[in-house]
Amino acid sequence: MLKSYPAIFHKEDDGSFWVEFPGFGGGTEGDDVEEVMKNAREMLESSLAAYLDEGLELPKVVDMSELSVNDGFISLIQADPSPYLKNTKAIRKNVTVPEWLVRLADR
Repeated sequence: MLKSYPAIFHKEDDGSFWVEFPGFGGGTEGDDVEEVMKNAREMLESSLAAYLDEGLELPKVVDMSELSVNDGFISLIQADPSPYLKNTKAIRKNVTVPEWLVRLADR
């Protein structure tokens, strides 16, 4: 299931980037264009998978002609959330955690 959403990329003074998807909360960042594009796709895939997993309606795709940016660029990002949905098998792991965390989890 391939989905496409526009993303707004903002360039920082140090050359790094941060990105936001209109219609979604949150964002991600990267040290350069290559890293921020990879992180944007991963964020979109995991966000779409969360919407689908919870049975929520996917956010509407914003028309790119309605978007503008002064400090970066706008790009369409394609993402496939299906690998995130397939990897939902629970795996048992034994870990050691502080006692206070065990009590908190038992509440």
